[in-house]
Amino acid sequence: MNELVDTVAGWGFEVMGGVALWSWHSYRLLFAPVIGEGLRERIAQSRAAAVFWRARRTVPAYRAFLDETGGIARRFARFEDIPITDKDSYIRRHTLEATCRGGRLPRTGAVLDESSGSSGTATNWVRGETERRATRRLIQYSARATFGEDSFVLLNAFALGPWATGMNVSMSLVDRCVLKSIGPDIAKIVATLETLGPSYKYIITGYPPFLKLLCDRARLDWSAFEVYAVVGGEGMSEPLRSALNRCFRKTISSFGASDLEINMAVETDFTIALRQAIAAKPALGDDLFGTHESLPMIFQYDPLNYWLESDPFRNLVCTLNRLSNVSPRVRYNIHDRGVVRRRSWVEQVVADHGVQLPVGARGLMLPLLFHWGRQEHAVAFYGCKLTPEDLQHAVLRIPELAASTAELALHPFEDEAANRRLEIWLELRPDCTLQPSDALQADLLRALAEVNQDFRESIKMVPADRAPTLRIYKHGASPMSHQDPRIKKRYIM
Repeated sequence: MNELVDTVAGWGFEVMGGVALWSWHSYRLLFAPVIGEGLRERIAQSRAAAVFWRARRTVPAYRAFLDETGGIARRFARFEDIPITDKDSYIRRHTLEATCRGGRLPRTGAVLDESSGSSGTATNWVRGETERRATRRLIQYSARATFGEDSFVLLNAFALGPWATGMNVSMSLVDRCVLKSIGPDIAKIVATLETLGPSYKYIITGYPPFLKLLCDRARLDWSAFEVYAVVGGEGMSEPLRSALNRCFRKTISSFGASDLEINMAVETDFTIALRQAIAAKPALGDDLFGTHESLPMIFQYDPLNYWLESDPFRNLVCTLNRLSNVSPRVRYNIHDRGVVRRRSWVEQVVADHGVQLPVGARGLMLPLLFHWGRQEHAVAFYGCKLTPEDLQHAVLRIPELAASTAELALHPFEDEAANRRLEIWLELRPDCTLQPSDALQADLLRALAEVNQDFRESIKMVPADRAPTLRIYKHGASPMSHQDPRIKKRYIM
């Protein structure tokens, strides 16, 4: 009986959400102050519960997962007691078809995206026509809320091809703007701006390091143009935002995941002002998300479409709240580190600290996501994710390094000009001597490209003077030396 009630309720909320999505103004009404955050949360969790029951009934892979975890025979008094899925426990153990409703791909209207694991083997994700339509509307609403009602020219500088972000951005905004999908090509972006001239509003989308490179290398009088930037794929520091805003009128970041959807959460004027306030007053961050945490990205998101949770280890767990999705995600752990907070609670903490945020930074009463990136060991570099496992695989492919390396680490940093940089650190074994060289560094980068498909594409857009560099340390003389054996070894420094 509980299953039936939850399912029927979820269908009702699915219909309500679908109707609201047809109108920007009616959609905004769902987030008016008169509708409390608690009510929206109850609606959102009811939709998530409906997704669970339907997936349990119609998705073969999910039924098998619940059977293996003992969940198929359990009644769940609380949504948070439903077993958590992730790529290893769920996606990789089943065929793509088995993760779809009815155990098959749609006959028409579906799109396949892919992402790469550390081994370089692509993972495919299927998105049906109805969910792509919903994603398109949400992206258009975000664009309207951020950039106004007027049309604009979108220059899509994300990597194109089968990757999720680039193509989905193009498909979602083509009927909202004038679109040119360029990819990460500085010369073509500049040529397009010069051809169309400064009478248009422009939005350029791309990875943060590429847009920094565009600002550094493009010979263009940016002050003559009205250009905005939307970045994704990796985090962005406030010094980098400042460097980009010397060319762009505004730079905002969008959060998503190939496993789930793009543009699940976005920076707003409120979150940008809040992040800058925390950077200036770290004690505010201590009360918002805890001490000993670095400055996170801060986003707002629509809880009616995405039910976000955080487990005791601050793993971000997501349920896509739409019954129409071809391949549902129920309590899916993408192994990102994050916490969720109510907007009203955040405002109260800010007020308690005597911090005044700009009046114009109010926006909708959407919950906030504080996001630190991948929970697992990974480094974001020009839109790709590099892991220590990638580095280990690459080192083992080079006999010289395989025979002499004792420790390894990835060292991401920003230089004085706010450029994203990456050093690869290797510590030698006690009886080995090896000097770094251009040839050895080139061999290592070539090996990394062989084991990581996304790096293979990303490195094409990186100028030689900003490519990852190799540092080799004598035994016992590196930052990796003398780590405490009682705790996990650090591979990212």
